Amino acid sequence: FQGIYTTDWDAKNEIVIAEPFMSYVVHDAVALAEMADRLPELYRRWSEFLVDGYDTIGECWGWGTHVHGWSCTPTRDMMFYTLGVTPAEPGYAKARIAPRLGALAWAKGTLPTPHGLITVSVDAETLTVDSPIPVIVELPGQPPCELAAGQHKITR
Repeated sequence: FQGIYTTDWDAKNEIVIAEPFMSYVVHDAVALAEMADRLPELYRRWSEFLVDGYDTIGECWGWGTHVHGWSCTPTRDMMFYTLGVTPAEPGYAKARIAPRLGALAWAKGTLPTPHGLITVSVDAETLTVDSPIPVIVELPGQPPCELAAGQHKITR
């Protein structure tokens, strides 16, 4: 269908963009399309909230009101998609760790679970995991690896 339709509107200025709160839907779709490595590019949009000297997140692009925790989509998505920490079994009896750094050189984070904190640090060479529960590690181009609870360092 490419080339069959012509745009009859100003694509640069009249395109609909998800506001911060609904951006999680866009990010989920990107991840479901197996392009989670591209999410860090989308997170950068939130840096505009830091420019004005606030330490909060706005309601909309261009602000609106200044304190909207539900607009903090990148916080969730950095854990779930960039660090790739998700439940592998109900109640986090076991976790899955499938980091997708994209353009980032490194990422580090800690996720609370009912069993304690899971800490993950990853760069191009090394994945470090400290987990109170067993984990399944899924690195690009490698078969999944199941690890017992504890501290682990995986070098690629």
